[in-house]
Amino acid sequence: MNRHARKHATSLSRITLLALALAATGLSTQALAQAKSKVGAQINATTDAKIAVDDARTARDDAEAAQAAARDAALTHKAGAATEHGAATAAATSYQAKQSSIAAQTAAHRATSAAQEAQAAQTAAQTGANPVAAAAEAGQAAAAARDASSAATDASMRAQAAAAATTQATTAPPMSARASVGYRIDFGALDSDRDGRINRTEAGGHAALTADFLLLDADSDGYLSPSELEGRM
Repeated sequence: MNRHARKHATSLSRITLLALALAATGLSTQALAQAKSKVGAQINATTDAKIAVDDARTARDDAEAAQAAARDAALTHKAGAATEHGAATAAATSYQAKQSSIAAQTAAHRATSAAQEAQAAQTAAQTGANPVAAAAEAGQAAAAARDASSAATDASMRAQAAAAATTQATTAPPMSARASVGYRIDFGALDSDRDGRINRTEAGGHAALTADFLLLDADSDGYLSPSELEGRM
């Protein structure tokens, strides 16, 4: 081989070595990037799964609070109210508490299911062939758990507010009854049977007294005594 041929062969060898080195470097960089992507996906999936589990736990707690509120509202309504208006209001608010409790339970079930999906995606990210896709699924499941948990919280707050309204309805007279306490009555004229007390029929001759009857009947015996009407005669 002449000098020119040897020089050409040497140049080709150097070019080949350089090309191989560059190719190896490219492969190493690509492998490193893939490894980083895999680890990042696994970390994201783990984080999202943990958040989803926490949100599901919060949703279940809110659902339990809503159930307790609905039970309290039902018991309060069943115990009766001071006025007919209060009884009607308590019936409505007790029903609202029940419906809100059902909504909270439904949302809690959704949150729990979403958390389970996030955990399954986390497992797939750790052991599967496509951790990036699995991490994306974990993120979507975590978002669903978060939304469901928020819905459970809102429903629980509605249930508790309705329970409080039920208590208020059964214990407090309507505004119209409180506003009409300034009137005066002729006890003797209303007590037609002269038994020393006024029943619902006798009170029917006085519109304001009829509206206030349950409010003024402190012992709930169906009659108004002079002591119960003190300050109005």
